Amino acid sequence: INGTYRAHWGDRLGFCRGTCVPLAFRCIKSDGGPVPRTFVGVTRVYPVLYRERLPSGGFVVRSEKMEAAVSELYNQRRSNLIEGIVSDFQKSGNDSYIADDHDNEEGARILKMLESVAEPEFLMAEMSVEQLTSLTKYQAKLEARRQSDMQRVIEKALEDAGLQAREVTPFMRVRVVGLKSTGQNSGEDPKEGLIRIWNPMEKQMLQLSEGQAYAISGLVPLHSDFNMLHLEARGSSTKWEPLTKTQKESFVPFFIPRKLVSLSRIGEAPLSSEFDTVGLVVHVGPEYMAGQQKKQWAFVTDGSLCHSETEVSTIAMLAISFFSPSSKNDTVSPFNCNLVGSIVGFCNLVKRPRDHVNHMWVADATENATYYLNSDRPSCSHLKDAFASVKRWQRSSGKMIEMLREKLLCIIGCSSG
Repeated sequence: INGTYRAHWGDRLGFCRGTCVPLAFRCIKSDGGPVPRTFVGVTRVYPVLYRERLPSGGFVVRSEKMEAAVSELYNQRRSNLIEGIVSDFQKSGNDSYIADDHDNEEGARILKMLESVAEPEFLMAEMSVEQLTSLTKYQAKLEARRQSDMQRVIEKALEDAGLQAREVTPFMRVRVVGLKSTGQNSGEDPKEGLIRIWNPMEKQMLQLSEGQAYAISGLVPLHSDFNMLHLEARGSSTKWEPLTKTQKESFVPFFIPRKLVSLSRIGEAPLSSEFDTVGLVVHVGPEYMAGQQKKQWAFVTDGSLCHSETEVSTIAMLAISFFSPSSKNDTVSPFNCNLVGSIVGFCNLVKRPRDHVNHMWVADATENATYYLNSDRPSCSHLKDAFASVKRWQRSSGKMIEMLREKLLCIIGCSSG
């Protein structure tokens, strides 16, 4: 039904020519099939992720950093295994692939003859062109057989070691909102959507930007929950056509730019909402297992004071829960312990209920979260001033930072005890 439109009674039957009428985003049915064309505004562009299909049939989703580390380890293990097998074949190859006594080819007889004489060079000098050609062809046949056997051994060894070819598919998520015409009822909340793009093209990753409006062709709805419509797209088959400035003027403004949320103002953010912040990493806890995931806590502060009617004003602290898949190929920690003492910008953290016992804010770093060590990238330019502010505080607050670290170690020690 998403691709079906009422036609004028006098229209000619058959294939329609030209661009189809765009379907309003709020009218898309989750079970209505592909959407030929619709208008949306992009509110968030999330980082590229990688989904690997495991031999067991399950899936693992990794960030770009984790996928790079897993891929490097995988390639190194494969390389070491293959080099060992090739070395073994090179050592035993000449003895294993000599002329066969039961082979009636002329090349085999000539090779057998050469192997039985002390100086084969003199015998080869007296051979005819036809004999040399037969010898060359037979030697090529033996080499092809050797390569085939070696490849078979390599494939078997890789399979036994769990190093067969990986099935990894990149994808990215884009949060969108349906566009409302300027004359439309302003009291109605716009429909939101989350689009998952499989195998995004380089051009799409560079051109998709927050705050831009697009005419999209080829979306496929999956399901809907509450006010969120989930859809998917293919990088090669889905077209994203940016709307011109004139076209955008016919729609109600939809975009609220990203802004920094300091830890002193984090209480104003709604629970489960996403936010961006900058903080000094005071402590990174050890890894631990929780179900099928590795988890790790990082504790950061930006030096701001946390005021509360029920708590004494203290330096605001944020505890961030990081997680990563738990498999034999994943040896990378969810968060780098070496970043203690570094100033880090975090984007797309999800706010969780405050820890009132330990006087700390809490957030989850989900798959959509990412972090930066500087504000050079356009996607985190809104964090530039905060990086400078936290740096200034760090330079003048050495004793305070050490006190916070000792306090954290005491809390963690008490909790584990």
